[in-house]
Amino acid sequence: MSWILITIIAHLLNAVVLIIDKHLVSNTVLRPVAYTFYSGVFQVGFLLLIPIVGFTFPEMRYLIVGILNGALFILALLVFYKAIRLSETSRVIPIVGGSVPIFTFCLSYLFLSERLSIAQIVAFMLFVFGGLLMSTKFDNGKLIIIKGFYFAILAGFLFAIYYTLTKFLFLNTEFFDGFLLLQFGGFLGSLLLLIPSKNRKIIFSTPQTIKKRTAFLFIPNKILATLAAVLIFYAISIEESSVAIINSLQASQYVFLLIFAFILSKKMPDLYNEQIGRKVIIKKIMAIGLIGVGLVLLVG
Repeated sequence: MSWILITIIAHLLNAVVLIIDKHLVSNTVLRPVAYTFYSGVFQVGFLLLIPIVGFTFPEMRYLIVGILNGALFILALLVFYKAIRLSETSRVIPIVGGSVPIFTFCLSYLFLSERLSIAQIVAFMLFVFGGLLMSTKFDNGKLIIIKGFYFAILAGFLFAIYYTLTKFLFLNTEFFDGFLLLQFGGFLGSLLLLIPSKNRKIIFSTPQTIKKRTAFLFIPNKILATLAAVLIFYAISIEESSVAIINSLQASQYVFLLIFAFILSKKMPDLYNEQIGRKVIIKKIMAIGLIGVGLVLLVG
């Protein structure tokens, strides 16, 4: 299966995850440090795969890169959730989603010697512009600068480092060896959040704040998120794939989100209130057009 198709399927799953996340967050009071901890600590469960897939210790430098990079992902998540806490999710995600591929493009060019063809560069730009056009909001013709803007940019930069190092890791290890190292690093990074006593108080009191009617969605949602992450990892591990293009394809996620939001806004208008004004529709149709042209260039 093409790494492009694998990536698009992963972003489709991530769109479903974000829709469920919106429902969970709307019915649950979660602090960034608690959500980050519970998103990362269960990664240790992947070590149960070792008897099935096996594990070979790589060279020490790759072992260190894998573990530290997994921990870096936890830091990136923490910054990302702090940005969301300061502003609306719908405004934070486009900034992070737009900055990650740009930072990744620069980092992969400098440190992975990754080079894109002219068609890939044009497709990359169309994905980034289409994603931003799809999700950004303007007030009287001016782009709204959200309160958590700098946290969102920092999160984008940290995620870009993470994905670049992940590509480096997979280029030098077997897929499951690199994958398990990242999960173990994420688990260790989560444990580090327990060091401050105030964090422990927040984290261990969190289960009591989750409403029963939404708790049953948490585990299935994490399974979907994990499957999406594995597909992204697998796409990155394919030698001829481009980590910058993989990240820029997140623009396809916004198209899926738009479709889901329109459907759900009819059934749950209080929770999924998608704007359908004439100007908004025109803007989003233009964005979908840019993303579509980008896909044609990429697969053509």
